[in-house]
Amino acid sequence: MGETARFYEQLGFNEIRVMALSQGIDSQSAQADVLLSVHGLVDSLYIKELGKKTHRGLEGRALLGLSTGGRCFGYDNVRDGECIRQQINPDEAAIVRRIFEMAAEGGSLKVIARTLNDERVQSPRPRAGKRYATWCPTAIRAMLRRELYAGRVVWNRSRFVKAPGSNKRLRRERPESEWRTTDRPELRIIDDGLWIRVQRRIERIADQYKGKRPGLYNRAASSPYLLTGFLKCSSCGASLAVVTGRRKGGHGKYGCPQNFYRGACPNRLKEHADVVENRLLLGLQRSVLRPEVIEYTIGEFERQLKGALANLSTSLEQMRQRREAIQQEIDRLVAAVATVGHSPALVNALSDREKELGEITGKIFAAQPDSVSTRIFKVRGFVTDRLADIRQLLYSDVQKAKGELAKHVRSIEMVPQAEGKEGHYVAIGEWNLLGGLEDENAERVRMVAGEGFEPSTFGL
Repeated sequence: MGETARFYEQLGFNEIRVMALSQGIDSQSAQADVLLSVHGLVDSLYIKELGKKTHRGLEGRALLGLSTGGRCFGYDNVRDGECIRQQINPDEAAIVRRIFEMAAEGGSLKVIARTLNDERVQSPRPRAGKRYATWCPTAIRAMLRRELYAGRVVWNRSRFVKAPGSNKRLRRERPESEWRTTDRPELRIIDDGLWIRVQRRIERIADQYKGKRPGLYNRAASSPYLLTGFLKCSSCGASLAVVTGRRKGGHGKYGCPQNFYRGACPNRLKEHADVVENRLLLGLQRSVLRPEVIEYTIGEFERQLKGALANLSTSLEQMRQRREAIQQEIDRLVAAVATVGHSPALVNALSDREKELGEITGKIFAAQPDSVSTRIFKVRGFVTDRLADIRQLLYSDVQKAKGELAKHVRSIEMVPQAEGKEGHYVAIGEWNLLGGLEDENAERVRMVAGEGFEPSTFGL
C-alpha cells in the first residue's frame, strides 16, 4: 500500500493522469484517493492470505517427504507422478563427502574452496545474475551445516522478508518450535560419525574465535601461519597476528595488531614467526610430549577411573537386577509369539527389550575393573598416534596441523620480555593431552611442567 501511494503521488505531482480500468479509478475524480486506498487494502490482504495458503500446502508436502522446491547440491529433483521427490546424485554425493572429510581433517572454508577450484571439481550451478560457476567459502559453509546430508530434513526453519523500499529479500530464523523435522535415511550422504566430527570442529573454532566471524569462515583459521589464532597478547588480550613480512619471500613476524595498527596496546614486541613456532613446539616436546609424561598421565587416569568404578557397586547391582527382569520379559514374549503367532506389537516389544538388554550388558561390562585396562590400552594408542599425527602435520599441511592443535589447546598467552632492542615472548597455556578422545569416561588431564622449565617453552 505504501509503494502504491508513493507511486500515485509522484505521478500526480508530474501532472500525469492515472486510470485503473478494472477498478474504475480515475485520478481526476474526487473519490480517487479513497478508492485507491480501499483497493490497495484489499490487494494487500489477498496477497497475505495467498501466502498463508501456499505455506500450508508446502508444509503438507514436507510432512509427506516430498520436495518443497529449490535444488540442493548432491541431489536430483525427480518427478513422481504429480509430485517431485529428491534422490541422491552419486557424482555430486562423492564431492559432498570429500568436502566434509577435508573439513574434518582441518581444512578451512577458503582452503577447501581453492582446492576444489584448482582441481576443476564440478560446482553448484550459479544463481540467476551470478557470473561464475565456481566454489566459494560461503557455499562450503552452508553445506557443512545442512542436516539433509545427514538424512534429516528440516523444513520451515527460516522465512524471507522484503526490505522496505526495495525488492531485496532478507532471511530470518523462525522459532525452533515451528520447525518441521523428519528423518530421511534414504537421503543420507554423510554418516553420523563424520557429521559429528565436522560439527564439533565448527563449534570448537567458533568458540576459539569468539566475537569474530563464526566457524571455519575466519581469517585466522585459514592463515598459512601455524599459530595464528592461538597466540594471545598478555597486555590487551588480542590475538597475535603476523603484522610484518607477509609478502612473498618475506619473513613474517608475530605482533600485537592493537599496537601495530592502532597504538592502543603497550606491547611493541615483534618476533619472527618461524622462531616463535620452533621454540614453542620444542618446549612443548620437552615439557609435555615426553613418553614418561604420557605414561604417567595415562596411568593416573587409569587409577582414578578404577577408583571411581569401585564406588558403583550399588548401580551395578541395580543394573544386574534390571537385566534379569528384562530377560524374563523376553522369555515371556517369546512364549507369547509361539502361542498366538506373529504379531507386530509383540515383535516390537521383543525388539525393544532386546535393545535395552544389550545396552545394560554393555554398561555392566564397561564398569568391570578388568575392562578398564583394555580401554586404557586403546587410550594410550590413541594419544600416541595423535601426537605422531601432529608432528607429521606440522611440516606437511598447516591447515590440518591447526585443526589437530585446536583439539589440544585453546589459547596460549604470550608475555613480552625485554631483551636488548628485540626481546622475546614467554608462552603460557594449557595442553589437553587427551584432546578429541571420544570416550564418555575420559577426563580432561592437565599436566604441570616440572623442574627445568625454560621461560621460552610452553608453560602449563
